[in-house]
Amino acid sequence: AETKLLFNRFVPVKHPFNTGMFEPWARDVMKATNGRVKVAFTSASLAPPPKQWNMVSKGIADVAMLANIFERNRLKLPPMAQLPFLGEKAEARSVGLWRTQRKFFAKAKEYKGMKLLGLWTLSGANFYHGKKPIMALADLKNEKMWSIAGMPNRMMSEFGAVVVSVPGVKMFNVISKGIVDGKTTSTYTMAAFKTMPYIKHATLIPNGLHAVTFSMLLNQKKWKRLSKADKAAVMSVSGERIAINAGRKTDTLDKKIQGVAMKKGIKFQTASPQFVKDLKRVSAHFTQDWIKTAKSRGV
Repeated sequence: AETKLLFNRFVPVKHPFNTGMFEPWARDVMKATNGRVKVAFTSASLAPPPKQWNMVSKGIADVAMLANIFERNRLKLPPMAQLPFLGEKAEARSVGLWRTQRKFFAKAKEYKGMKLLGLWTLSGANFYHGKKPIMALADLKNEKMWSIAGMPNRMMSEFGAVVVSVPGVKMFNVISKGIVDGKTTSTYTMAAFKTMPYIKHATLIPNGLHAVTFSMLLNQKKWKRLSKADKAAVMSVSGERIAINAGRKTDTLDKKIQGVAMKKGIKFQTASPQFVKDLKRVSAHFTQDWIKTAKSRGV
């Protein structure tokens, strides 16, 4: 029997996650199952970004992308890949996260009641600003900055910034309206969320300041209805394949968008060793805090 999976899409159709990972995954699923499982996308989001887990668990949509920070009281382990200075490349962070989830985190059953199809991260975050270069900890003092919620928000606050956190899809609103003057995220977002016209300076952070992590979720009841063969087929094009596709697309776009930004006159600089040392000193406790949390979950 043919099974249709409704994928809730809340990012723009041209967003790299959609073109680089969601749509290829949908094609792969149909091919791997010989057309028995088909993926359809919503024309508009059926729930706001923070409500994706609830939406999938209730069966309003069958599949969705979740930014893990929106379930930070439930998902304590995957944010390991969000910790500071773990690597600049999204593909490496993403594959590492998926393998670590399978080998070490799965036993904690944080995804209980949900089928986890894949995990991935963005590339390491840098500083982007519309008025001045951020080249020392003092440059962040009282600066109005966008950051994703959770650990990145707390980190920026401890660096001295005044932080505004809204979902990534609303990043353009707070930057274009001058609510914030800068942001900390991956390079590709200047194009994906159309913020490039408002950025004049970029400070690249060796090994990345942090990296937002994501899950791809499937409704558990829908998963159980699939045949054993179709389950195997779906997972053959999910898991590490999702991590590679999403990470590689992000890394490719980072390089491309940096080239475009430089041609438009945006100045790119690399953080000095002293600046990095200061950032590491202030943020070190986030890693220690995560380790304590992991131990409390048996990892």
